[in-house]
Amino acid sequence: MRIRGDSVLCFISVTAMMLSSSGCSPSIAGGPDLTEYRSFSSDYFRAGYSAPRVKGYYGASDTISKKAARNGIVLSAIGSIDVKYAAYEQDLTREGQQVPFVADVVSLSLSGAGTLTGSTAAKTALAAVDTGLKGAKSAYDSDILARKTVQFLQKQMRTNRNQIKSAIIVKLGLGIDRYPLELAMMDVEDYAAAGTLTAGLIGIDEQASAALAASEAAKVTEITSAVYGPNQSTAIIRAYLENGGAAAQNRLQQWLKARNVHVSSFLFLNGGQFATLRDEFVQELK
Repeated sequence: MRIRGDSVLCFISVTAMMLSSSGCSPSIAGGPDLTEYRSFSSDYFRAGYSAPRVKGYYGASDTISKKAARNGIVLSAIGSIDVKYAAYEQDLTREGQQVPFVADVVSLSLSGAGTLTGSTAAKTALAAVDTGLKGAKSAYDSDILARKTVQFLQKQMRTNRNQIKSAIIVKLGLGIDRYPLELAMMDVEDYAAAGTLTAGLIGIDEQASAALAASEAAKVTEITSAVYGPNQSTAIIRAYLENGGAAAQNRLQQWLKARNVHVSSFLFLNGGQFATLRDEFVQELK
């Protein structure tokens, strides 16, 4: 069966509609439609930290009422931020999913139609659209590292937010004299900032820096202890390992494991704290 040129044009139009309506796909949407609920939640939380509520805080005559008003204002502000952040995070996730998924589906459809049509012009038109879609997908596929980075950032932002929220909730148990509304709102501002890409990048950088510093310190410790610790048994064991190959290495590691010593061969050979163990191993070799 052959497809006429006007049918091909119709097919391309349908394809365009598929692209424009791709957000309806459950896999692309990323979850149920919570628009109505979020609209309600947004209005509810916004009312919780409105001007009348703040005025009520300052007008409270006793500390118990004032504390309750402070907690209500702070928790409402946090809830409002959570509603906004949930939508923001969903948009970040969908941004990395939409084009590759749709481009795959539509490109397969176009390729199939190209094999059916007999018109050269139609084939050319389909090939051009198909090439454009594959180009778009290729650009996104080449950007996979960036998408993974966004996932790491989302995890870091969640971690930042959870830490600050937990600290705020604990502080809400304090009295007004120790945790006034002004100080609480400063913490809420930090909570809002924790859900940004900038905060995520800073958090990842801090973790990476801490891990690097720890590994460098461990390396310095190992090298320092190793350089000044070899003895006569070191040369004997080194020669044994060089001549014995993998079997010798395995024997040494098993021997160390039996003594609950878990270190590299380099550190065992040169570390001053292992001198006695090296002598024992040499005695067994003899």
